[in-house]
Amino acid sequence: MFKTLIARLKLVALLGLPGALLTFTAFTAGCSKQVELVDGREKEAQLLYDRADLYVRKIGEGEYTYDYINFHYNQALKNVDRILLGYPDTAVGQKLQRGELKLGKFTIDHFRNAVLAQLGDMKEATESFVNCAIYLHNLPEADRAESREALGRILETLCIMVRSDEAQIFPTLPEDRIFARETIIRTVSGHLQDSASLSLIQSSDESEQPLYAGAYLEGLTTIGLKMENVEDLIEGFKSPTRLPELGALRGMIARESLIYRDQYDKNKKELERASRQAAKDAGKEPEAPKAAPVRYDIAAFYAAKFGANPLPAAISALASFKALQGQIDEARSLVAKLDEDAKVAVIGAYYEHLGLVGQLTGQEDLHRKFGLSAEGVARGQLKLVEYLAQNAKYAAADALQASGTAEFPKFHDKYIRARWRGRFYSREELFYLDAKTIPNLDIKDPAVCAQVLLDWVLAPNRLQRVPSWGGDAIIFKYFSMQREDRPTSRQLLNKDKKAGS
Repeated sequence: MFKTLIARLKLVALLGLPGALLTFTAFTAGCSKQVELVDGREKEAQLLYDRADLYVRKIGEGEYTYDYINFHYNQALKNVDRILLGYPDTAVGQKLQRGELKLGKFTIDHFRNAVLAQLGDMKEATESFVNCAIYLHNLPEADRAESREALGRILETLCIMVRSDEAQIFPTLPEDRIFARETIIRTVSGHLQDSASLSLIQSSDESEQPLYAGAYLEGLTTIGLKMENVEDLIEGFKSPTRLPELGALRGMIARESLIYRDQYDKNKKELERASRQAAKDAGKEPEAPKAAPVRYDIAAFYAAKFGANPLPAAISALASFKALQGQIDEARSLVAKLDEDAKVAVIGAYYEHLGLVGQLTGQEDLHRKFGLSAEGVARGQLKLVEYLAQNAKYAAADALQASGTAEFPKFHDKYIRARWRGRFYSREELFYLDAKTIPNLDIKDPAVCAQVLLDWVLAPNRLQRVPSWGGDAIIFKYFSMQREDRPTSRQLLNKDKKAGS
């Protein structure tokens, strides 16, 4: 019996052995799968980080568009956030939480809170000409006067693009408030949106209304407001300052000057001829004008409104008009007792006249014979450079630009602008902008670059040879993330304002 018991125990032991082996095998297999799972998570987290870091290290400014960079940098941050959310217990996840890892040269916090916001600004700046100018004109290194002039061009462009609502809320310094509103009113009323500009006058302080009324009348007379309506508006805004009359005079002169210039504009004549031919080829006859264009008697209006006691600004406007028509002696006599601004305006108008009639050579020195200061001489010479370029006398314009820059280094950027503004407004040849035109200009002041960009945008013969206009290269040149003195992002500023409110 005892032997039977022993035999049974052995059998039980033998029967239990496979179960024990099976249990042990299952346990070790489970450990292996857990190790593989842990290794897989570590690898996945590392792969996400490596890809994010590669985006930032390899996709940089200068080689790629800001739109492209913005997309991939945001993808990089998404990879980081995915690690922090899904793999926080991995080695990479823990290093990210401790701030031990970077994306490229940026810490994660700086990348998240500053770089992406700045990059968003730069992407936005490359989306349009006016956006680019807006970002450039207010950079810290921009000269204050140049920034103000660029502001005027920005507001003009917005209004011409029928975005006057944006122009009205455009952020300006307190000292630029009146200048900005005057610019908006003049531009809007000069582009058949007079009701909008009239409401701006009526909502202004009473003391400022004569100035704005002058801008309103200047715009309306530029596009040919009938004389009886001009008189009605002057009477309606009557002021001892005579600013409404001055605005009307300036607009009349602008209109008559344009008509005078058109007689010599080869580009405009060719475009009109091509348009007529295209209509004829299509079997259409161009519509005859419904009424004769409005013309103004400048001399009569000036005599009636300013003859007895003329405003200096009215004298200057009339003198410049006479100089444009070649009456330099009379123009010079009119401005003899006025400031340098008036004299430089006369000099520029006469140089334009010489260009129109084909007598401009580049040897002119009228700007040195007016008794001007060194700055006045430089400003007069800038006009000569512009009109030489406008008349396709590029060699003479370039030579004068080089000598002028050497003599007046302070005007370095202005000489470049004058040269290219003349080219944009050429009456001899059409100009085609390409992606390298603006970025390759040796302009130091970003506000001047903004002016040049919008000079081209507002030019009548604005043409592009390729879709790109160089926005990314322009922004990289003046507004790069690589710069240590780079201004705070507009997005960050807005975020701070909201947080503080």
